[in-house]
Formats: sequence, C-alpha cells, structure tokens
Amino acid sequence: QVEQLSRRLGEVDERLVTLHTELEGHELERVGLDEQLGAERAHLAELEAQQEAAREQRVQWQVEAAQVEARLAAARERAARAAADAGQARRQGIALAEEMATLDRETAALETQASQWEDAVQERRHALGALQAAAEGAGTEVQEADGRLVEAEAALDEARKGLDALGADEHKLELERTEILGRKRGLVDRVETEWRKPLDQLLAEAPEVAGDIPWLRQENERLRTAIDAVGPVNALAVEEHAEEVKRLEFLSTQRDDLLAARQSLQQAAREIDQTAKAMFLESFGKVRENFRTVFQTLFGGGECDVRLANEDDPLGSEIEIHAAPHGKRTQRIHLLSSGERTLVAVSLLFAIFLAKPSPFCLLDEVDAPLDDSNVGRYVRLLAEFKDQTQFVVITHNPRTMQAADAVYGVTMQEPGVSTIVGVRLGQVEAV
Repeated sequence: QVEQLSRRLGEVDERLVTLHTELEGHELERVGLDEQLGAERAHLAELEAQQEAAREQRVQWQVEAAQVEARLAAARERAARAAADAGQARRQGIALAEEMATLDRETAALETQASQWEDAVQERRHALGALQAAAEGAGTEVQEADGRLVEAEAALDEARKGLDALGADEHKLELERTEILGRKRGLVDRVETEWRKPLDQLLAEAPEVAGDIPWLRQENERLRTAIDAVGPVNALAVEEHAEEVKRLEFLSTQRDDLLAARQSLQQAAREIDQTAKAMFLESFGKVRENFRTVFQTLFGGGECDVRLANEDDPLGSEIEIHAAPHGKRTQRIHLLSSGERTLVAVSLLFAIFLAKPSPFCLLDEVDAPLDDSNVGRYVRLLAEFKDQTQFVVITHNPRTMQAADAVYGVTMQEPGVSTIVGVRLGQVEAV
C-alpha cells in the first residue's frame, strides 16, 4: 500500500509539471493574441481613414473588416479559455498540494500501523478439553442426525412421488370408467326412449336377428377401441396406495423423531458450551490473579496480565500475554529477552498449578537461559511448591542441583556402558 501511494505521488508530480507547462504555453499564446489584437485594431483604424478615398473598395474592405472581427472574437475566446485554463490549473495545483499533504499523513499512519503489525504475534491456547470434546461429539451426532434426516426426507419424497403417480393413475382410470359408464347410460336411455320400454324388457322380447346389424357392430368396435385405449388396469393399485400411505406415515414419524433428536442434541450442545464457558471464565480468572502474584514474586515487582482477544467468544478466543518487568513498559512477551520469556512462562505454569494443583511436574532445562540471579528466584519458587507438587527437573545448572532433594545422573565409566547414579543430598548417600 505504501508503494501504491508512492506511485500515486509520482503521478501527481508529473501531472503538476504538465499543468505548469500548459499554463506557460497558454500565457504565451495570450500575449501573442494581445499583440495580434493591437495590430488588427491599428489596421482597422487605417482602413477607416482611407474609407472616403476608396469608396469603390468599400464592399471589399467591409468583408475584410468582418474577417478581422471574426479573428478578433476567436482570439478573445482563446484568451478567455486560456485564462480559464490558467485558473483551473491553479486550482488543480492547490488541490494536488492538499492531496500530497493528505498522502503524506496517510503514509506516516500506514508506516506506524505497519510497525505495530510487525510487533504483533498471535498465540492461542485451548482450554477445557473434555468439555470441548463432548461438544464436538454432540456436533457429530447432530451431523449424523441431519444425515439420517436428509435420507428420511429423500425416502419420503420418493414415497410421495409414488403415491402421486398411483393417485394420478387411479384418477385417470376413474375418469375413463365414468366416461364408459356415461356412454353406456346414454345408449340405454336412447334405446329405452326410442322403444318406450326398459332395456331388460326389450332384450327379453327381442327376437333373434339373423345376420349382423351394422350400427351395433360399429358401436361394439368403438367400445372395444375405447377399452383398448384405456390399457391394462392395475388391480393392486388400491393396495399399493394403502401401503404407500402407511410408508409415508412411517417416514413422517421418523422425520419428526429425527427433528426432535436434532433439537435435543443442539440444546445439549448449547448447554455444554454455556457450562464450558462458565468453567473456563472461572478458571481463567483464577489463573489471571495467580499469574500476577507469581510474576511479581519472580521479577521482584512489575506488571503482567493475560487477556482474551475476543471476550464475546472466550472458548475460541486467542489469549494474549502482556508483561512488564520492573522498570520496563508493558509489551508483548516476544519482545522480552529469552530469560525474561522463560520466567514469564514459569509464572504462567505455576499460576495454573495454584488454580488446579498437579501432583507431578516435569521441567526440561527451564533454567538454561537464566542468569544466576534469576536461577535463584526460580529455585526459591520450586521450593515453595515442592510440598504440593513433585518436581522432576532436567538441568545442567549447579545451583538448581544444589536445591534438589535427590540428584540422578548418567555416567559412562566404560565405553558403551552407561550407569545411573543417584544421590540424596540430605543424606549424601549413593543409591
């Protein structure tokens, strides 16, 4: 972004130089036009003086005068435009100067911000693992329930489609049956109307007719064609429809059960998150107070703090550690020396011990970057906690070894053969 501003500043400078050049050119043009205007006016006066002596050329001179006036108007217009351009150039120059000042201020602000960003580092710490694992498990169950719900809804959609298809077939058959029955009733009514007798009586009284009746044959063919057009009838359609209805009810019940299970799991996840948040904030507050106490003990004063980067989401928030040893300003721990960073880490470790004591702790060469005075503070802190916690310390520092109750070492008296030697300093006895 700074490079873009620098390029923008260069473009502004080039534009300013161009405007100055154009302004000088317009000024020279205006001077030339003024001189030309004076010459034309003198010429016009000379023409007026010779007007009486050259009346025969009156028309010609009038034309020339009109041409001169036209050139004069054009010159005046160019001069006005040049003056307007000059004013605009001056205004643009002022605006560009203001923009350059703004860009300078923005550049300074960006450089300051970039410096702050270079000093920033993010550290993240996840707490309350068991509760978070439970929350993740609940989330997994919710996802599985969602998957089963999707499958159930898909099956329900398939059942609905099958039910709709059966309903459509049933409706189509019913319509065709109604149409055939209607044609049959119409035929019976027509026969009974013609003969003024019921069809059953007519059939009983009708004599046998030899040969074919064309009309009956045509009607018979038409009815057969209509029946063939209907196609085969599914005799199990009603039973299949009933089965699909039962399956639809079963899938609907399953879907409702899955929805209820999902809501229950979501509620459980929310309750777990709330419980985890409350427990984390309680533990975080204790660790925060203990951290300040232990820090001041190790450093002999100073200030420190642990903060949540996002207080609205404590479980997912980063944890910032700020420390200010005695005589220094508060800053991020990555700006401290290696020894100071070690003491800050030890302070935080023992602050956690005070909040939730542990019966066992392993420290691997923690005192390596410490000078003698800080090693003394480190040893005194271990002595304060050794009644509550057993410490196994890996070290090469003699002062740390002197403070131990028992020292274990590995020696190699013979090449390739290691021997473990232990000494209880209180009894000065080899184990």
